[in-house]
Parts: sequence; C-alpha cells; structure tokens
Amino acid sequence: MPPRSSSARGRRGKAAPQKPRATANASEMDDIEVLANKLWLGDKRWSDESVVDIMRVHIVGKHYARSSLQTLERLQYFELYLWANFAALDDSLVSDAHIMSILLMINEKHRQGVIASLWATLEEGRVFGKLFDRVARMALELLSARDKAVGLVDGLSARSVVVQFLIACFGSLETECVRNACMPVASLSLWEHIDDTRALVEAEFGRMPQLRKFAKHLKKKKPGIVGDLLPALLRDFIALMFAEDGGVETLAYCTKLVELLVDLESQLATRRYVNLLLVDYEVLDLCRLSEWYRVGTNAAAAAGERRFRDMVGMLRERVYFQVNDVSGLAMTEAEAKDRHYQRVAELQLIAFREFPLELEALALASIASLSSDGILAAHLEALDDAGLHRLAAHVGIRTRSLLPTTAGDLVQEDGVYGREFILRAFVERYRIRPTVADQVREISPYPNESLLFSEIITETDQYTRQPPLETIGYPVLAVPKLNLQFLTLHDYLARCFELYRLECAFDIRENIEDAVRRLQPTEAGGFDGWARMAMPMHSFNVVDVQKPRVGERAPSKVRADICIDLSNYAESIKAEWDAEVRPRDVLILFGIAANGSVQCVRGCEVECRLDINGKPIDDFAGGKPSGTLRNLRVLLDTHQHLLDLATDVYGSLNVVMRRKPQENNFKAVLETVRDLMISQESLLPDWLASTFLGYGDPSAALVRGPGSVYFGDTFVSADHVREVFADEYPDIVFEDELVLGKPCVIEFPPEEAGGSLRVTSQRAMDYGPMESVRRRENTVRFTSAQVAAIRSAAQPGLTLVVGPPGTGKTDVAVQIISNLYHAHPRQTILLLTHSNQALNQLFEKIIALDIEPRHLLRLGHGEEDLDSEERYSKAGRVESYLDRRRELLDLVQKLAEALDIPGDFGYTCDNARLFFIAHVRMRWEPYYRRITGGAGLDDVVGGFPFTKFFDLDTPLFASADLAAAIRVAEGCYRYIESIFDELGDIQPFELLRNNAERSNYLLTNQARIVAMTCTHAALKRRELIRLGFRYDTVVMEEAAQVLDIETFIPLTLQSSKGRSLKRLVMIGDHNQLPPVVKNSGLRAYANMEQSLFTRMVRLGVPYVELNRQARARPEIASLYRWRYRELEDLESVVGGFPSKNAGFASTFQFVNLAGEESEPSRYFYQNLDEAEFSVAIYQYMRLLGYPAERIAILTTYNGQLALIRDVLDRRCGWHSFFGVPRVATVDQFQGQQSDYVVLSLVRTRGVGHLRDLRRLTVALSRARLGLYVIGYRRMFETCFELQRAIGGLLANGDKLTVCPDERFGEDLDSQKVVVEGVEDFGQLVFDMTKELLVDSE
Repeated sequence: MPPRSSSARGRRGKAAPQKPRATANASEMDDIEVLANKLWLGDKRWSDESVVDIMRVHIVGKHYARSSLQTLERLQYFELYLWANFAALDDSLVSDAHIMSILLMINEKHRQGVIASLWATLEEGRVFGKLFDRVARMALELLSARDKAVGLVDGLSARSVVVQFLIACFGSLETECVRNACMPVASLSLWEHIDDTRALVEAEFGRMPQLRKFAKHLKKKKPGIVGDLLPALLRDFIALMFAEDGGVETLAYCTKLVELLVDLESQLATRRYVNLLLVDYEVLDLCRLSEWYRVGTNAAAAAGERRFRDMVGMLRERVYFQVNDVSGLAMTEAEAKDRHYQRVAELQLIAFREFPLELEALALASIASLSSDGILAAHLEALDDAGLHRLAAHVGIRTRSLLPTTAGDLVQEDGVYGREFILRAFVERYRIRPTVADQVREISPYPNESLLFSEIITETDQYTRQPPLETIGYPVLAVPKLNLQFLTLHDYLARCFELYRLECAFDIRENIEDAVRRLQPTEAGGFDGWARMAMPMHSFNVVDVQKPRVGERAPSKVRADICIDLSNYAESIKAEWDAEVRPRDVLILFGIAANGSVQCVRGCEVECRLDINGKPIDDFAGGKPSGTLRNLRVLLDTHQHLLDLATDVYGSLNVVMRRKPQENNFKAVLETVRDLMISQESLLPDWLASTFLGYGDPSAALVRGPGSVYFGDTFVSADHVREVFADEYPDIVFEDELVLGKPCVIEFPPEEAGGSLRVTSQRAMDYGPMESVRRRENTVRFTSAQVAAIRSAAQPGLTLVVGPPGTGKTDVAVQIISNLYHAHPRQTILLLTHSNQALNQLFEKIIALDIEPRHLLRLGHGEEDLDSEERYSKAGRVESYLDRRRELLDLVQKLAEALDIPGDFGYTCDNARLFFIAHVRMRWEPYYRRITGGAGLDDVVGGFPFTKFFDLDTPLFASADLAAAIRVAEGCYRYIESIFDELGDIQPFELLRNNAERSNYLLTNQARIVAMTCTHAALKRRELIRLGFRYDTVVMEEAAQVLDIETFIPLTLQSSKGRSLKRLVMIGDHNQLPPVVKNSGLRAYANMEQSLFTRMVRLGVPYVELNRQARARPEIASLYRWRYRELEDLESVVGGFPSKNAGFASTFQFVNLAGEESEPSRYFYQNLDEAEFSVAIYQYMRLLGYPAERIAILTTYNGQLALIRDVLDRRCGWHSFFGVPRVATVDQFQGQQSDYVVLSLVRTRGVGHLRDLRRLTVALSRARLGLYVIGYRRMFETCFELQRAIGGLLANGDKLTVCPDERFGEDLDSQKVVVEGVEDFGQLVFDMTKELLVDSE
C-alpha cells in the first residue's frame, strides 16, 4: 500500500499558471541562475560589462567547465541576451567578449545536438552573415599574434572556439544563411594564395578552362577577408606544429583543425578548391615530420599524439580519394590507376625535356618502379639543389617554406625547404595508393581484441565526458562522419562500414565484459560463476584448413570444432543453447586469463551441430543432440586465421559466447557492405544516384508530370474525389456522373496549361456469379494529403511521405501497395520495415486487400506471429500452392464430369492444360461467336455449355436481359479460364524436384509482393543476387528509424544488369526518434543515427506531409502540433471523446516535483519521488475504475524504468485488484499508443536527452485521452527547445488537480482537490484503498 502521509489532503481549487522563471528563491540556485533572473529572464537589461563578468567568472574562471556552459545555454543566455542584443547593436559596439560568448553558446548547442533549432532562429535577416564576417576579422587578428587573447579568452582557446564554430557551420550547409556566409571560406579565391607553385593552378585551369574565367571575375570582385581565413589558419597550424613550446593544449587544437580539414575534404562543394591548397602547402608531409606524429615522443601526450596521427591518416585518405575534384565524378579502380600512370609519365617527359643527361635513367624507367619510394628518390639524387628546385616548379611542388628559418633542417637560410623535405614531397606525390576496395578486401567482419579494446572504442564511449584540459576542450574522434553529402558511393560505403564496425565492436565488448563479470574467473584458470549467454569451452580444435584459391594467400575455408559441457546447467539453459545456436549463427570466442583480463577475441559462424560420433546433425530432419556435451562445427575467418598462424591464439581461447538473434546480424551487414565496395556494378539507378550522394537538384529524383494515374479503389465516392481535388482542379469531369467507376483512373492536365480533371475507370474483371473472387474494396476516406502521397508513389522516382503521429501512415502504405499491384501486373514490390512487429502489422492489412494470396511472400523470422490462417513464408507458400493445386485439379475433374467427358483430367497440371485446349476452349469459341453474332436470349441461356458446372442455389441466368445474360456467360467462362491460368502458374511446382527449388522459383517468378525487414535484406543479399531476384518498387515503412546503410542495402538486392529500380517510396517521420546507436560518440560526433530518410529531408527533397491526425484529443495533439507544418484534427477526434477524464480536472497536466535525481551507475538515472508519484497516479486511476491495459507509465531512462517496476511491485503487487500497467521507456514505446499515459522526466540537474525534440515528440504523442507529465519545472521550463511544449503543458498549472469522487465511465462533476506533493497524494491513495478494502469486506 502507499505510504501514510501526515500532510493534509491539499487545498481546493486549481493552481494558477506561473511566469516562466528560473526560480524566485536564491538559496535554491547557483550564481548563474541568479544572473539569469536578473539580466535576461527578468528585466532583460543589456550590459556588456555583464557579458565580460560572466566570461571572466563563470567560463574562463571555471576553466570552461561543461556544467557552466550547459547551465548558461539551458537558461537561454544565447537566445534572450547575446543574440538578441547582437542583432540590435551596431557592430562597433559589440565587444570581442560578446562575440566569443556567442561562439561558445553555438558550439555548446552543436555538442548537445540541438544546433538545428538554433539555425532556425538565426535565419531571420542577414544577422548571421554579420556575425560570420566579424568572426573572420577577429580570427585573422588573433592569428597574427600567437599569444593574443580575445575577449578574456587566451589565444589557443580562442582558436579552438573559432575552429569548432567553423566545423558546426560546415556541417549545416543545408541552412541557407549558413551556406551563404561560410562558403567563401572554401571558394576559388583560395587559389590566389597558391603563389609559389602556379603550375598546380595552371594544370587545373587546363583541365577545366571555365575556372580561369571565374578566377578573373573573382579578382575584379575583390572578395572579402573571409577568403583569407583558411590560408591563415593553415599557416598558423604549420607554425604551431613546429613550435618548441607546443604542449598538450596546442596538440589538441591542431588535432581539432585537422578535423576541420577532414570535414572540408569530405564534401565536394568545399573540397573542390581546398584540396589544391592543402597539396600546395604540403600539409600532409609537414604533419608527418612533426614531433607529434612520431610514436612515443611524449608519454604525457601519448593519447593526444595517437589521435593526431589517426586524424592525419584520415586527412590523407580524403586528400587522395578517387574522385575528380572539379567535375565531382567518381573514378573506378582502373581510372585511378590510369591517372597515376599518366602523372608519372608526365614527370618522365619533363625529366627528359629539362634534364636529359641527369635524369635519363628516370625518363626511361618503368612506371611501376618509379611508384616505389626508394627508387624515385634515388633517381632524383642526380640533381643538384637548383635542378631539384627547377623540377619541383615544373610539377607544382612548393619549395618556398611556410616555416621560419629556425625550424631546423627543414628550412634553409634562404627560406626554402631543405633537399630532404623536397625529395620526400616528390615521393609522396608520386606514390601509388591502394584503392578503397583493396583496403577492405582483407578486413575481417569479426572484431578481434585489438579493435574491441582499442582506444578509439573507449574514446567514443566516453565522448560526452568533460575533457581534462585547462583550455577549452572540444574532443576529437578519429572516426568518419555521416553528413549530407558524400564524395562517391565508395566514400559513402567506406564511412558506413567503419562506423557500423565500431558500433558492433562496442556492443560486443559490452557483452564480453558482462560475461566475464558473471563467469568470475579464478587464478587457477577455472570459473566460479556462470552466465546464460557464455560458457567455458570443453575443447577447441582446428580440424580443416583448405588450400587458398588461385591468386589468394588466405585459405579458402577454415573449420574448427567446439565442445561445451552443459552438465552443470539447468534444463532451461540447455534448451536455450540447443534452440538458439543454429547453422549460420555467429559465435564469439575469447580467452580469459587468470587475472580476469581478456587476452584474445575471435568470431566464427556455426556450420552445423555434431553428434557424439562427430557426424553432422540434420536439423531439418528433427535431429537432436544427446547427452550433456554439445559439439559445434564452426567456420573461422580465413584472413584472420592467416595472421594467427604466427601466434598461439587458439590455445588461449576458453569461452564461447552467443548473442541475442536481433543483435547478432553484424557479420552479414559488414560482408554485404564489403561486397558492395568491391563491386564494380552501378548500384543505384541514374535517377537516384546524384540525389543519394547529396548533389544536384534535390527534386531531380522526383519523376513527375501530367498523365494518367491509377488510383484503384482509393476513393470511396465521386464526392470524395471532388473533396480532394476541388481546390486544385475546379473542373472535374466524370465518366459517369452518378457513380464513381472503380478501379479509378484520373488524368491530370499539364500544370501550365490548366484544364479539367478527367476521372475514368477500368472495368474490373467480371467473374459472373462466383462470390469467392469478387473484389474487396477500400473503405478508408483518405484526406487530400494522403491522396497526394498515394498519387506521388504511383509515379516513377523517389517519394517521401512524412507521417506525424496518428495520421494513417500504415493505411497510406497499404493503399500504395494495392494500387501498384493492380496497375503493374508484371512488376514486383519489395516491402521493408525496421521491425518484425511493424512488418506484420502492415502485412496483415495487405492480406485483407484484393490481392491474390499466391502473390504474397513474407521472408525472415516473425512470420509465425502473423494473425492469419494462411502461412506466408516460403515453405508455407509452397505448401499452399500444392494444396491449391489439388483444389483446382478437383475443379477440373468436376468440369470434365459436367461436360460428360470420361477420363482422369485432374491428375496433373499438364493433363488439365490439354483438357482445356481440347474440350473447354473448343466448346466456348463457337458458342461465343453465336451469342455475339446476334443470337437471342434462349440461345445464350440454353446453349451455354458449362451450366452443369456452376452448381448454384440460384439460377445462373436470373435476368431476362440479353446483355446481362451475355455478361454472365462471359464472366463464367472467365472464371473457368482463371482456373487453368492459375494451374499454369502452379505447373512448375509439379516439375521441380524439392521444396528448396520450389521456394526459390516462388521467390523469383511468382511472388509479386515480397516483405522482409531491412536486416533480413542484408542477411540474404548474396543469396538473392545468386537467385536472380528482381523487383521494380521498394516501399519502406519506418524509414526514419533505419540506419542510412541499412536503408541502402535493400536497394541493391538485384543485379544492375536488366531490370532496375523504378520507384522508391519511403514513409516515416524524421521528427520522431532516429535509429538506435548505443555508442554515444558515434551517435553524437559521427552522426551515425542519421537515417537516409532524414538526410533526404535535410537536403531539401520535396516530401508529402500527412496533416490530419486521428489519435489524440485536439488539446493533447496541440502539445506537439507545432513540430509539423499544418497538423490538424480529423472530424472523428473533434468532439469525439468524452469532455474530461474521470477523476482529473484536466486531460493533460504537468506536475512539478522538486525531487532529486540519482545515478547509481553510469547513465542509470533514477528519481524516487517521481517513481512514487507515477505509481500513485496509476493506483488512483485503478481505484476510480480505469482498466489497467489502457494505462501506460513511460519514462526517459532505463534506471527510472527499473525503479518504477520495483515501486509497482511493492505498491501494487500485494493485491490483484491493481494489476499491472504497460511500463516502458519512451524509446521503447515508439510506434505504440495508450489511452492514458503517465510520463516521468527524471532529471533535476540537467535536461538530459529529452533535449532531443524528436524524443519529446514521441513522449507527448503516445497518449490518446490523457497525459500526465511529472518533472522538475525549473529545469525544463527554461530550456529553449522545450519551451513551446512545456508552456503548453503548464497551461493547466503545475500541480495535479484531482476529483476523487468521480468514477470511470460516469458523467460526474465533483469538487476538485489540488495535490501538494508525493506524500499528499500518497495519503489520498492510501485512504481510497482503505475504503475499497472495507467495501470489499
């Protein structure tokens, strides 16, 4: 029972809304909040001195502590104070401290992932351009003197702030004001700074002559100082690398600048001109010569030096990537090698022309030999310094140093680079480089100990923690980023491959660490504990190593046998290992040392299970292992095995670990991506390729235009058509004004020409009186936006449909599939979702449509959960085909008997075909000639040859109308003909020998709607390609919840030769939660959580947004309505719900609780007061009569979820009356809904990840009838991004107002009671529970 409380029941009446403030009690807040209330949350008095004071005391004075920056940012220091006054002030009145404060706040928003909402604020007017120009001027002044401070910020920290600001800007080029302001940084004007080696520039002008005209135009235009920023940053960067007093902070800043360079090189729009500048400045060579690049030079800075080396390695890959920097066209492996050979040949020609004696050997050498480092340098040694400088000038290698003459041997006294450096530059310039495909061919899809326990995995996991620097710290991760644009498709695949590999490694490492804790290894080499998912190995032996294939070094196959002993485990554990370890499953093998450390990790794939005699067990025949020993034959990675031959790795493996099936698909995904990277095929259709990579016109992938569109049964009536199109097309002409013909076809006039909308119909196939084949028609009255989405998807190209909560996304998807199925009888539709649950929900609706079951196929796990009598898996469909064959052949035999023809014609499909030709068609054709040649009604009825076959309760020809009788005859014959047509489709299943061949034939030839999850698509891609699977349309639901790469893979399930993809339909909501990425660094820094759907929306691809919701009360929908364009309510929800919720004064309510959050373990946030209050609300609702299944308790953290379940068990478990509600995190509950939702926000020291508006949208949109949010008002109310939602919730005050005398289902209006806190509410629930117990007794 709830705890007793000594407090009163509470005062009566409704709490009045309060003005948003941090707080009025100075004893409950820190100094920053005092200033906030005084300066910008209060009277908003501007004072530059206040900005300087805040910078000195709370930012610089606290060593740029993240907590201080977070507090200032949360209290809207930027929006209400810094930016508002910057826009209003003249530039001369804006101090450097003001500018630095703005940049610090923008960078903090970028770090927290809320930069998108900031850009929307900055887009007004031209204020952002003014800020960017000021930042450029300030930065150039800063770079002119190394130790100069700006706005109280020391020079090094100020540089970091500026560079981080530039990174944020170049990561948001889709925002117009940002793009206009910062693109001059990476424009053609950069080439004006290439003054020493104009040969480079002239070579580029020779390749693209129009660039010379642009360059002349720029000279006349005199670009501003923004174009000087990047060269100045590079010169300063080079100087800092070779400064004698460069410390850890200097190293961190230079690493951050390399990150900026990598970002600039990763987008074609910025790379085009930056790349040549980096080559001219010899940035890569200078980085490799710096002290930081050398291993082990400084133990205190080892981690920073390693990070610097990794970032320089990424920059090298970007600089020499296989893409034409000017045209943007990708180069194939052959083209890249040809380009390299051409450059070396040009060097030889120059050598022969300019130095015929000295470099004769070089001019005559083979190109392959000159690509070797030592040989080229040896040839060049024949030149003296003057000759070497002259040759460098001819090929565009800089000789004039950017370093001071004090930089040691690198620079000579006359200010030019030393001989050794120039030789190194030649070698680097003409080195042959491995292609992307070469680099990934030998990468194992399994993680090993080097990757799992590498610094990069640890750093990405700890990305959100405060960096240990005295200057401002912006952490850098040496991982690729996913943004809007990619250089080529190989670039896209390479980035996705690396990120996916790291994410899987992180997840596997956590699994291993959990297993080690549970196993409790002992010093003797044994284990004192046990784990459900991991077991000690009884033995491990490599049993088969097959010879390498021709041209390869690694073995073609490596087999090993694993034995585990289950004698000490419960039967349930044995059953799990027997049921869940199957062929093709991936297992993780690792060795644990006596001290508990993990020594080595390897992966393997189960090939089969073995019996006690070492023979494979046939799982398909129902074979089962006996005894307690389990023997597994596994396949090891061949490339890893080749590396392992030099060590005794396998002898140290002692544990085998399995993983949950839904988490264990990483090998298939990585192998698929690797195959795609190696493939030389064109993976995307031409209409999609440029848009996919982020270039060109965003609407280019939308193939639209006038013409006829098949709508099928989309419209329920003619009035429905007028309702949808009347505003756009006032003149609508129907083929039949009285009735809307179905299937419906609408002809749209050209937009520029105007004209009327013509509505016609295609006559549906008439099968006479046979009820079983009549159409099942749509009954949903689609809105205008839904019809627009259906219309768009009917045409070729890309269609994006944004579906806010409750707007009928699934109904739209089902209608799209139905229309495409009927409009294109020879085309195949591939249906994809992220989860099995969503796929089954969609598939069940498709089953109910007018679609022949034989054309439906559901692949992958989860088919058994379908609510259908039919089986739609491959095996189930084959079985259904064979059952259907027997039914149809029985009908053929019945027809033969009706025609009085003796013989067994229902024996095989071929017999039936011959019977149709010889007996059915020869009777029908003369009859049909007679009835269409002027025969009377008696001839039609009496001469019909198949009357006896149609054994109906009513007369076959009931009408006396001749035309109607002819239609009945035609329909009956059409029905008979359909029997033999279907048998023709089934005949191959007679001929094929086994079910495997039948299943493959079904997939490739019969199925027209194939459904699977995106994960299954990756698992089966190789098999589908081998079988020759083809499809024309991809329809993807939940598209915003699928990783970018997991969306891409299903687009490549067919060979590019022959049939290609015609249309792609993606349905989702980018305003709700993105795909799940567990590693915080990969999620926040690398943007791995970005879906392809979201990327297309960010790029500006036009989309259709559904705009009528039918889920929630209008007042609840208003809490998240502002997140969408024009989200309105359907008539069914306007006045369609009870006016109030029994027992509550409001249908939604924010409840302010000043509890205290706790964190028992990392990220495991809990709040006991909120947990108690949430459960008390649930108890209160149950006591009023609310059904438990209609209530959900949601929270934003797993720690709170566990706590709520504990409190529920303690408060409700003692009496069956209370039952159990649905309890979940907000993330887990996406895609679901509940009539009544209680939401706990948990956090009191920071907003946390509810700061992500996508999570907030999901949280507020789960409830239909009642929403009760419990949180700390002061924390969430002042957050800029949450203001509109929290402000809406606070419309009903911040205290729960209840009506305890009301009952669920009754129309009462009793007195209101304001709940003052946890104890007050607990006492109320306690009293009501006691009354219930007394009444029940």
